[in-house]
Amino acid sequence: MSIYYIIESAVLLILLFVLALKFRIFDLKGTIAALIVGVIIVVLGSLYWLILMLIFAITAQMATKYRIKEKTKMKLQEGENGERHASNVIYAAVIGIAIAAMHFAKIGGFPYFLIFGVSFASVNADTFASEIGVFDSKVYMITGFKKITPGINGGVSLLGEGAALLGAFIIGLSYIILDFHGFAIIPLLAITILGFVGCQIDSILGAVFENKGKMSKGQVNAVSTLLAVALAFVIFI
Repeated sequence: MSIYYIIESAVLLILLFVLALKFRIFDLKGTIAALIVGVIIVVLGSLYWLILMLIFAITAQMATKYRIKEKTKMKLQEGENGERHASNVIYAAVIGIAIAAMHFAKIGGFPYFLIFGVSFASVNADTFASEIGVFDSKVYMITGFKKITPGINGGVSLLGEGAALLGAFIIGLSYIILDFHGFAIIPLLAITILGFVGCQIDSILGAVFENKGKMSKGQVNAVSTLLAVALAFVIFI
């Protein structure tokens, strides 16, 4: 690990910390948790891995802040004003950290950076679907397609599904720019589709388990991401 890499990483981590506090992406504990996760990713992965995670954090927060005053009136906002907590950070990053650890340990010959991208595409797709989809009045339960009130776990809508695709696509596009420095259709499609699939799994788990109090929101996020990543491992064996 060169001195230049350490300096570049430190600058990005400081930027993450400052932006998180300034724009209230996380509360204080969440910001500290994000900083710790960032350090782990820099050590186990690379600077590009950290940049991809930063892109996820920024775009997810943009979706979270989208029409935040209206969401607050609907009592569907995250935190008090869109900020997320340490538990959100941990559940969102735990699968990505595991992937980075496997990459660091050189286990198998998997495209770990791509699979890392899938993990955050899944989380970003779910965030976009949840934060933007609540503004669609035509929401249906994914397990029975019965019309329900926006904001209920397991609800899907055309707006939410489109937002989910956008959230996953953003991570896929960011990945190919970072890893290929240009356009690469296969990894772009792989990350976008698998991220979208992860979001659908999240909706199913939310409908079946979270609504019955058998899983927390964070657990649903982590398990759905894990399943999307597992599918990626199967595809790239």
